[in-house]
Amino acid sequence: MSDMPSARLKHFASLWTLMHYPNGSEYGEWSLDRKLEAIKAAGFDGFQWFAQSEFADSNERYGLAFLGGCDADSSNCRERLEEFAPLRPERVNIQLGDHAMEPKEAAELWIRMDEMAEDLGLVLDLETHRGTCTETPEKTWRIAEIYEQKKSKPIRLTFDFSHFATVKHLLPPYADRLLDRPDLLRACRQIHLRPFNGHHCEIPATGHAGAGEWARHWFDFVEAALGCWLQDGSNCGETLWACPEFGAMTSGYWLPSFPDPWEDAIFVKQETNRRWKSLAS
Repeated sequence: MSDMPSARLKHFASLWTLMHYPNGSEYGEWSLDRKLEAIKAAGFDGFQWFAQSEFADSNERYGLAFLGGCDADSSNCRERLEEFAPLRPERVNIQLGDHAMEPKEAAELWIRMDEMAEDLGLVLDLETHRGTCTETPEKTWRIAEIYEQKKSKPIRLTFDFSHFATVKHLLPPYADRLLDRPDLLRACRQIHLRPFNGHHCEIPATGHAGAGEWARHWFDFVEAALGCWLQDGSNCGETLWACPEFGAMTSGYWLPSFPDPWEDAIFVKQETNRRWKSLAS
């Protein structure tokens, strides 16, 4: 039997999913304490949000890891990172720049931010997201190529495949098109798990007639992505942080005909765990 430690999957919830929850209004919205208690009760390992001073002791107060998340560009990146530094987050997810930022500019800025983060004791991940420098696979792969040429190591991405799927207008099965850079996927330590199809970056995971069929293709893709991350054994002992991410009731991602976003997030966590255990056994 191998003495190598196993790879770990840990789930974190986004406080975005619980914004204006449970009635889609700021009136009657759960308090922060209630939200974090619900996240803990549902079996999540952590949560993600912007920098707030009360998150510095989240492990002591709630038994939950804090993962940071924000947007940034050249004008505010140091300020953003300095806000997170005293909170000691596990990782910080960044949506960088805008659609007009060229890969060379983005890669150079990301290298500077990586160096700032190291000085501040932070670990960064660059999210794949529409409307940012990583809005397409082609731009993202070019940023990754420049980064690796200059740093001699792979870039750490947060993969949110829902954006690539809609930009590329994909039909299922999705894995052949979306998992065409397994090296970058295996290098990542954060992944966002929002059900999608090629027309919509968020679809229900449960509930409506037909929703199960839409989600089935997505769950099959998630299983393929997790299998890819585990495949060559290079991630033994590593942790993949996964966020079952659904848009808030006021976000535009979630639509009034959709099921409860928090209940869907819990379901995705449970189903992803089940598939992970099957792959990792």
